[in-house]
Amino acid sequence: MAASTANGKGLPPEALGVVAGVLEGAYGGLATGGLWDRRFGWKEALFSTLGWMGLGMTGGNLPLALWVGRGVVALWERRGWWTVLAVLVFALSGLLFRGLWLAPLGVVLTQRTGWVRVVGQAMAGVAVYGPAGLLVPLGAWVADQLPLSHGPSSFRSMDRPMLLYGFTALFKAMLTKS
Repeated sequence: MAASTANGKGLPPEALGVVAGVLEGAYGGLATGGLWDRRFGWKEALFSTLGWMGLGMTGGNLPLALWVGRGVVALWERRGWWTVLAVLVFALSGLLFRGLWLAPLGVVLTQRTGWVRVVGQAMAGVAVYGPAGLLVPLGAWVADQLPLSHGPSSFRSMDRPMLLYGFTALFKAMLTKS
Protein backbone atom coordinates (compact mmCIF):
# COMPACT_ATOMS: atom_id res chain seq x y z
CA MET A 1 0.00 0.00 0.00
CA ALA A 2 2.82 2.42 0.82
CA ALA A 3 4.29 1.95 -2.64
CA SER A 4 1.02 2.93 -4.29
CA THR A 5 0.85 6.26 -2.46
CA ALA A 6 4.58 7.09 -2.56
CA ASN A 7 4.40 8.58 -6.05
CA GLY A 8 1.31 10.65 -5.18
CA LYS A 9 -0.92 9.04 -7.78
CA GLY A 10 -2.62 6.52 -5.53
CA LEU A 11 -4.07 3.13 -6.23
CA PRO A 12 -5.69 2.79 -9.66
CA PRO A 13 -9.43 2.03 -9.35
CA GLU A 14 -8.94 -0.88 -11.75
CA ALA A 15 -7.13 -2.70 -8.93
CA LEU A 16 -10.45 -2.87 -7.04
CA GLY A 17 -12.02 -4.68 -9.99
CA VAL A 18 -9.23 -7.26 -10.13
CA VAL A 19 -9.32 -7.84 -6.36
CA ALA A 20 -13.12 -8.18 -6.43
CA GLY A 21 -12.92 -10.71 -9.26
CA VAL A 22 -10.25 -12.77 -7.51
CA LEU A 23 -12.09 -12.80 -4.19
CA GLU A 24 -15.57 -13.23 -5.68
CA GLY A 25 -17.47 -16.13 -4.23
CA ALA A 26 -18.88 -16.80 -0.81
CA TYR A 27 -16.87 -14.00 0.82
CA GLY A 28 -16.61 -11.58 -2.09
CA GLY A 29 -18.82 -8.94 -0.51
CA LEU A 30 -15.90 -7.07 1.02
CA ALA A 31 -14.11 -6.66 -2.31
CA THR A 32 -17.22 -6.16 -4.42
CA GLY A 33 -18.42 -3.55 -1.93
CA GLY A 34 -15.38 -1.57 -3.03
CA LEU A 35 -17.02 -1.18 -6.43
CA TRP A 36 -20.19 0.28 -4.92
CA ASP A 37 -19.84 3.87 -6.11
CA ARG A 38 -18.76 3.02 -9.63
CA ARG A 39 -21.01 4.37 -12.37
CA PHE A 40 -21.75 1.75 -14.98
CA GLY A 41 -24.50 0.71 -17.36
CA TRP A 42 -26.09 -2.45 -18.69
CA LYS A 43 -22.93 -3.65 -20.46
CA GLU A 44 -20.98 -3.67 -17.22
CA ALA A 45 -23.85 -5.33 -15.36
CA LEU A 46 -24.10 -7.99 -18.05
CA PHE A 47 -20.34 -8.65 -18.21
CA SER A 48 -19.99 -8.87 -14.43
CA THR A 49 -22.97 -11.23 -14.34
CA LEU A 50 -21.25 -13.51 -16.85
CA GLY A 51 -18.29 -13.74 -14.47
CA TRP A 52 -20.69 -14.44 -11.59
CA MET A 53 -22.44 -17.22 -13.50
CA GLY A 54 -19.10 -18.60 -14.62
CA LEU A 55 -18.23 -19.09 -10.96
CA GLY A 56 -21.43 -21.09 -10.55
CA MET A 57 -23.00 -18.56 -8.18
CA THR A 58 -26.78 -18.53 -7.86
CA GLY A 59 -28.99 -15.49 -8.27
CA GLY A 60 -27.85 -12.09 -9.47
CA ASN A 61 -24.63 -10.39 -8.43
CA LEU A 62 -24.09 -7.08 -6.66
CA PRO A 63 -23.27 -5.02 -9.79
CA LEU A 64 -26.52 -6.24 -11.36
CA ALA A 65 -28.41 -5.20 -8.22
CA LEU A 66 -26.76 -1.77 -8.37
CA TRP A 67 -27.69 -1.29 -12.02
CA VAL A 68 -31.31 -2.39 -11.48
CA GLY A 69 -31.79 -0.42 -8.25
CA ARG A 70 -30.33 2.78 -9.66
CA GLY A 71 -32.46 2.33 -12.77
CA VAL A 72 -35.60 2.02 -10.65
CA VAL A 73 -34.69 5.25 -8.82
CA ALA A 74 -34.02 7.07 -12.11
CA LEU A 75 -37.39 5.96 -13.52
CA TRP A 76 -39.20 6.89 -10.30
CA GLU A 77 -37.74 10.41 -10.36
CA ARG A 78 -39.12 11.02 -13.86
CA ARG A 79 -42.67 10.89 -12.42
CA GLY A 80 -45.84 10.28 -14.41
CA TRP A 81 -46.15 6.94 -16.17
CA TRP A 82 -42.45 6.33 -15.52
CA THR A 83 -43.43 5.63 -11.91
CA VAL A 84 -45.53 2.69 -13.06
CA LEU A 85 -42.59 1.39 -15.08
CA ALA A 86 -40.30 1.83 -12.04
CA VAL A 87 -42.64 -0.29 -9.91
CA LEU A 88 -42.87 -2.94 -12.64
CA VAL A 89 -39.08 -3.08 -13.07
CA PHE A 90 -38.66 -3.32 -9.30
CA ALA A 91 -41.23 -6.13 -9.06
CA LEU A 92 -39.64 -8.15 -11.87
CA SER A 93 -36.06 -7.51 -10.74
CA GLY A 94 -36.66 -9.28 -7.46
CA LEU A 95 -36.85 -12.54 -9.36
CA LEU A 96 -33.19 -12.17 -10.37
CA PHE A 97 -31.79 -12.40 -6.84
CA ARG A 98 -31.52 -15.02 -4.14
CA GLY A 99 -32.84 -12.50 -1.63
CA LEU A 100 -35.67 -11.50 -3.95
CA TRP A 101 -36.55 -7.80 -3.58
CA LEU A 102 -34.09 -7.21 -0.76
CA ALA A 103 -31.21 -6.49 -3.18
CA PRO A 104 -32.87 -3.78 -5.30
CA LEU A 105 -34.59 -2.35 -2.21
CA GLY A 106 -31.20 -2.05 -0.51
CA VAL A 107 -29.82 -0.19 -3.52
CA VAL A 108 -32.82 2.17 -3.49
CA LEU A 109 -32.16 2.90 0.20
CA THR A 110 -28.53 3.75 -0.53
CA GLN A 111 -29.70 6.84 -2.40
CA ARG A 112 -30.21 8.36 1.07
CA THR A 113 -27.44 9.47 3.40
CA GLY A 114 -26.10 8.40 6.77
CA TRP A 115 -27.09 5.12 8.38
CA VAL A 116 -29.89 4.49 5.88
CA ARG A 117 -27.21 4.23 3.18
CA VAL A 118 -25.19 1.73 5.23
CA VAL A 119 -28.30 -0.33 6.03
CA GLY A 120 -29.19 -0.35 2.31
CA GLN A 121 -25.70 -1.58 1.42
CA ALA A 122 -25.98 -4.33 4.02
CA MET A 123 -29.44 -5.35 2.77
CA ALA A 124 -28.22 -5.61 -0.82
CA GLY A 125 -25.13 -7.52 0.32
CA VAL A 126 -27.11 -10.03 2.37
CA ALA A 127 -29.54 -10.56 -0.51
CA VAL A 128 -26.66 -11.39 -2.86
CA TYR A 129 -24.10 -13.12 -0.60
CA GLY A 130 -26.08 -14.30 2.40
CA PRO A 131 -24.72 -13.45 5.88
CA ALA A 132 -21.27 -12.69 4.44
CA GLY A 133 -22.93 -9.80 2.59
CA LEU A 134 -22.70 -7.77 5.78
CA LEU A 135 -19.13 -7.10 4.62
CA VAL A 136 -20.35 -5.02 1.66
CA PRO A 137 -20.70 -1.73 3.63
CA LEU A 138 -17.24 -2.30 5.05
CA GLY A 139 -15.83 -2.80 1.54
CA ALA A 140 -17.54 0.39 0.34
CA TRP A 141 -16.14 2.31 3.32
CA VAL A 142 -12.61 0.98 2.74
CA ALA A 143 -12.81 1.98 -0.93
CA ASP A 144 -13.82 5.50 0.14
CA GLN A 145 -10.72 5.68 2.34
CA LEU A 146 -8.26 4.46 -0.32
CA PRO A 147 -6.30 7.06 -2.24
CA LEU A 148 -7.52 6.32 -5.75
CA SER A 149 -5.97 7.97 -8.76
CA HIS A 150 -8.43 9.98 -10.78
CA GLY A 151 -8.62 10.00 -14.51
CA PRO A 152 -10.47 8.46 -17.41
CA SER A 153 -11.67 5.00 -16.52
CA SER A 154 -13.45 3.76 -19.59
CA PHE A 155 -12.71 1.17 -22.20
CA ARG A 156 -14.93 1.65 -25.22
CA SER A 157 -17.66 3.05 -22.96
CA MET A 158 -17.19 0.29 -20.40
CA ASP A 159 -16.08 0.95 -16.83
CA ARG A 160 -12.60 -0.59 -16.52
CA PRO A 161 -12.88 -1.81 -12.91
CA MET A 162 -16.15 -3.56 -13.71
CA LEU A 163 -14.72 -5.00 -16.93
CA LEU A 164 -11.74 -6.35 -14.98
CA TYR A 165 -14.03 -7.70 -12.25
CA GLY A 166 -16.01 -9.75 -14.78
CA PHE A 167 -12.93 -10.89 -16.69
CA THR A 168 -11.09 -11.91 -13.52
CA ALA A 169 -14.13 -13.80 -12.20
CA LEU A 170 -14.47 -15.65 -15.53
CA PHE A 171 -10.74 -16.43 -15.58
CA LYS A 172 -10.93 -17.67 -11.98
CA ALA A 173 -13.87 -19.90 -12.93
CA MET A 174 -11.94 -21.34 -15.88
CA LEU A 175 -8.91 -22.08 -13.70
CA THR A 176 -10.90 -23.71 -10.89
CA LYS A 177 -13.11 -25.79 -13.21
CA SER A 178 -10.20 -27.38 -15.11
